[in-house]
Amino acid sequence: MDTSGRGDWKRREGLGSALLQIGVVAVVLAAGVTWYVHRGQVRQEVDAHLRAARAAALKGNPSDLAMAQQQLETLFTLSPDSRDARALSADIQTVLWLDHHQPGADAKAREQLDRAEAMGSRSGERYGARVLLLVGEGKTAEAQTLLDGLKAQGANSPKLTLAQARLLQRQGRLSEARQAFARAAEGAWRDPRFSTAYGEVLLDEGLFPQAVEAFSRATSANPDHLLSKVTSALAQLYAGRNPDGVKVTLDELRTRGKELTPALKARLAVAQAEVALARGAPDEALPLTDAALKDSPDEHYALFTRARALAAKRAPEARAAFEAAVAKHPTAPLLALDGARLLQAQGDGEGALALLETYEKTFRDVKVGTSDGKSVAALDRDDRYWLARGGVMELAGRQDDALAAYDKALAARGVGLAKAQYAKGALLLARKDFEGARALLSAVAPDTGAGSMPEAYAALGELLFAQGDFAAGCQQHYFALVRARAQGTPPELIATKANDIKKRLETSGQPAMAKAWLTEAGPLFQQN
Repeated sequence: MDTSGRGDWKRREGLGSALLQIGVVAVVLAAGVTWYVHRGQVRQEVDAHLRAARAAALKGNPSDLAMAQQQLETLFTLSPDSRDARALSADIQTVLWLDHHQPGADAKAREQLDRAEAMGSRSGERYGARVLLLVGEGKTAEAQTLLDGLKAQGANSPKLTLAQARLLQRQGRLSEARQAFARAAEGAWRDPRFSTAYGEVLLDEGLFPQAVEAFSRATSANPDHLLSKVTSALAQLYAGRNPDGVKVTLDELRTRGKELTPALKARLAVAQAEVALARGAPDEALPLTDAALKDSPDEHYALFTRARALAAKRAPEARAAFEAAVAKHPTAPLLALDGARLLQAQGDGEGALALLETYEKTFRDVKVGTSDGKSVAALDRDDRYWLARGGVMELAGRQDDALAAYDKALAARGVGLAKAQYAKGALLLARKDFEGARALLSAVAPDTGAGSMPEAYAALGELLFAQGDFAAGCQQHYFALVRARAQGTPPELIATKANDIKKRLETSGQPAMAKAWLTEAGPLFQQN
């Protein structure tokens, strides 16, 4: 058989095959390199969008949150299975639902959260958002179970701590809630959302200076954070500050209409209503609170300020208005305790007691831990409640009940101890128990003048006048005016008080001391 040329054929076949294989390998390698490069580029784009979303969300305003969500939507077109991005999206939507009451945000939050959980995300946003959603839905038992499980696993993050704080507040465990809010704010100091949440819980408890300080930390993180700015203004107005001090802030916020969610519009309207109240115009305040409630029906500050306006008008509807505010946020002491005080001042003692009974019912079963590992009833440690109850009883002429309440406040030994000492001391003074009154008043109005309560020094001055010690009484009254001036009391009010004391001295047969008193006190109220 002729086999000539076969070797050349085999060589040609081998060469062609090799070249073909090389070409295939080259194509495969090129495709692999292209895929790898593309994958790397996609990963870089995904990371860039995630960083941009986090940076925008950190600013905390609704427009910033919307921008963050846009970044995430672009990310999802590149990488639909980015689990931590899904968790961040759930967190953003939860904020829009809980803080800004944006319709449909809760459903979007649940959708994103379900996907993040299905993908196995273990980020702080995932767990924090889930607990917050449960709390927002009123499912506190489920939220507590989830938190207990996460704690057993060692999970910890500022967002999880914030969620725990909101749960504790809902449960009425206010002291623990404050501590948790403070820890969350400290752990996430660059995020104004956390300090703002802390400020709001302090405001709900009527701790105005502390609330303003917390809001200040929020605006230090983002000077343009709208919610902290408007709520800080509201806290200052509730504290009785001059409305001129927040005018610039409120005027500037009114120009930001397109950036304001309904919740922000409502909060701004409440602050404007408080300005009207501070200027003695409750009829101007009421339409503003109505507008706030139209924008955000769940705005408990709007309900509270509306009730305050009705009380200022001495309207019979004030009681129902305060009850509506308390029903909307039962674990906010400010609403019930201040409401009871205002109703009593209006002459509605029955309404005041009804608010206090509602407060007691809310916290009756709440327990707090002690330093020795035991638990006691939260009400036993709630000096604010007993002080409020004592004040209502005193104004109602039930002095024995008032003294019992003040004793409870003293036994609590809380942050209001000095107020409790003053309250009981002043009541004992009214009952002419000078010895008992002096022991309590001297504790908060020392002879050195180092005390901080003008009213305590004034009460001690009255006590000494009653005992005929006019020189020592004048000294205590002088300390009272000095402290009042240092705390911002207008000069004209100080002048009125000084002249009243002068008249008291004259009618008590002390004309020389009256003249000397006015000479000494004059510089405190004379205009420069």
